[in-house]
Amino acid sequence: MSRFSRREILSGAALAGAAALGCRQARDPYRIDKPPVPRTAGWRVGEERWVLSTCALCDAGCGIKVRVVDGRAVKIEGNPEHPVNLGGLCSRGQAALQLLYHPERVRSPLRRAGARGQGKWKPISWDEAIAEVTARLARLRAAGHPERLVLIDGETGTFTHDLWARFLSAYGSPNHIGLESARAASAELATLHVLGRYGQPVYDLDRAALVLAMGAELLESSSQAMRFMRTTRARAEDRHAGRLPVICVSPRRPDCRVDDWIPIAPGGYGALALSLAHVLLHDGPIDRQWLRAHVFGFAAWRDQAGVEQPGFEALLQAAYAPDETKDVTGIPAATVERLAHALAEQRPALVAGDGGAVAAGNGLSTSIAICALNILLGDVGVRLRWPGMLADWEEPAVDRLAAAVSAAPRIDGVGTAACPFGCSRVQAIPAAITQAKPYPVEALFLRGADPLAALPARRAWTAALQRVPLLVSFSAWLDETAWLADLVLPESLFLEAWDMVRPEPATDRPVLSFRQPVVAALHDTRQSGDFVLALAAGLGGSVGSSLRWKSYQDVVTKSLPPASMDAIKEKGAGRRVCADGESCKPGLGEISGEAFLSPSALFQTFSHAALRLAGNENAARLWPGNGLPLWEPPRFSGDPLQFPFHLVPYRPVPFVENGGRSLPWLSELPLVTGDPWPVRAELNPVDAARSGLVEGDRVLVKSSVGSCEAIARLSDGVQSGVVAMALGKGGVVDLVVPNEDPWSGVLAWQGTRVRVRKLS
Repeated sequence: MSRFSRREILSGAALAGAAALGCRQARDPYRIDKPPVPRTAGWRVGEERWVLSTCALCDAGCGIKVRVVDGRAVKIEGNPEHPVNLGGLCSRGQAALQLLYHPERVRSPLRRAGARGQGKWKPISWDEAIAEVTARLARLRAAGHPERLVLIDGETGTFTHDLWARFLSAYGSPNHIGLESARAASAELATLHVLGRYGQPVYDLDRAALVLAMGAELLESSSQAMRFMRTTRARAEDRHAGRLPVICVSPRRPDCRVDDWIPIAPGGYGALALSLAHVLLHDGPIDRQWLRAHVFGFAAWRDQAGVEQPGFEALLQAAYAPDETKDVTGIPAATVERLAHALAEQRPALVAGDGGAVAAGNGLSTSIAICALNILLGDVGVRLRWPGMLADWEEPAVDRLAAAVSAAPRIDGVGTAACPFGCSRVQAIPAAITQAKPYPVEALFLRGADPLAALPARRAWTAALQRVPLLVSFSAWLDETAWLADLVLPESLFLEAWDMVRPEPATDRPVLSFRQPVVAALHDTRQSGDFVLALAAGLGGSVGSSLRWKSYQDVVTKSLPPASMDAIKEKGAGRRVCADGESCKPGLGEISGEAFLSPSALFQTFSHAALRLAGNENAARLWPGNGLPLWEPPRFSGDPLQFPFHLVPYRPVPFVENGGRSLPWLSELPLVTGDPWPVRAELNPVDAARSGLVEGDRVLVKSSVGSCEAIARLSDGVQSGVVAMALGKGGVVDLVVPNEDPWSGVLAWQGTRVRVRKLS
């Protein structure tokens, strides 16, 4: 066999390559064939840029930097200059490229061409879509019924949300409905009662010596999970700061490292918080002098009528001893005492509640109890951000019609006796539409919302949506709700669009985060802000004069003072800015006379609002505690004999509201037994043995309203009597009975009983 030297082989290969290129008959075997990308004419071959923006796959608003090569986004990383995440980025943010390049994206506006649900569509232009919607809304307004337009908005912390709110105000509809009630608005309402301002609390993790996490989602999938991970990691690496111990109380053990996990019965968090407060009052070094100086309602007090009202101190002395609460929490008295002593000894300690803790029929009372426990600890580690970060937009022009209907009741019943303190009661919408109460809904817009996939009561939602004459979805793909729409107007994804974001509170100062296109829009899509500007221009009159911007990019870039805009753009997409562009006011957790907006101008361990309703017979029945924090039994649907397990539907680490099914990378996390795709029902091994189940069995999980097939997964990280199932998997949401907390209107995700049966 002949042998060739290395030089001869390489020389021959070079000649062969040159000949092939000269004749153009063979391709370079090392060339990477890449599909064409629209609107990349200005890019040179091999050109690379890093573009800064803000993630949109949860409410945290983490800063990102995106590597773009040849006009293609190829990698997403955290922005180290961003104050929210300081360079960290969770799996959701890194998977966003799969949304951008998803093959099933809607590529242009679509009009329904057959019966609803048939899936027959006709592509139309944006001009046609704008003209059609404008004409429908103009007729609705000419008939004197602008309140019959409803927008369900799934993204509330952006300028786009504010622009839609401005449009609806000028148009004359009160029905700008967010999805807070489907998540964790009980915590926001509790801060309204205790601190005087509605909003998510900010946790002072940098100074904390111990964190008690009420619920696992706070550490896994909440908007503050990134900050928890970032802070614990930084503290672990800083030998001077010391490691931050974290104790988690939850029906299921979180999928992250904690120092201790204490299982609790669903709905028992409020009783635990008050029981811990009871022990602290009796055994802990409580600074009563500080409490009396800075906390209204700790000691007995007299109201305006001269009637003495009991204080929080007297309530704790009379009730909530650990022996009294062990049956409802499932936690032994000795464990409660040990935990209370740890909170007293490791100062400053804070207690943080999440959506898993308060998503029950007693959610608001639970949230207020958790806030009161933090106040009792003295060194309050819970704050609120100040809003007012934006340049003030002038008030929208409101004509006579809009002014006349501005007081019309909302279709979700907020502010009525059905929900005295409530937030958006999105679960009340199907019945309101079907019964045409308080009035018919003539046009329904959905932005960032897919209720058929993300919310319980699918049949009720389907029946309601069928009754709406004009249903418009701004979805980027044909999700379950868009499938029933009359018009699908695909919104550009966040990697293609302009916006300004108010991240959920992950820092102790207000933050605005800039969002800009990292690539040109791949398809014929639009940011919905541009659509609403075109809609306002078409309607004209006071509506048009209220939204005079030429483009949504102008809304984003010209609505801030120049100093604030420069601060945002400096060193990255997100910066701490306030109304004056220079300094920020203290958070409400800081003892400052101007910081408190509660009626007493102090911290409060009771609710003035609940006390005002005490004369109402129905309110007194629901909240019998004279405004004080209380624990009431959670409400569960289903006969305990027929449905012996409590369902705990939870948001796992890779959970994305409305969008998880479109992200295969996230569906493959975590790699459980090598096959992450099936739905899993997680049970305690003791419960599984009683039911004759073993690991991997196919089971049917059934509630009073639905059923779901799953694979049994046995884990000692699940409380006995509980079936834990991850949301985002098909069929899980159909098990949930759409009950609510009667005070806040929040959907009681953990209010359903189920049974589990082995399938053959």
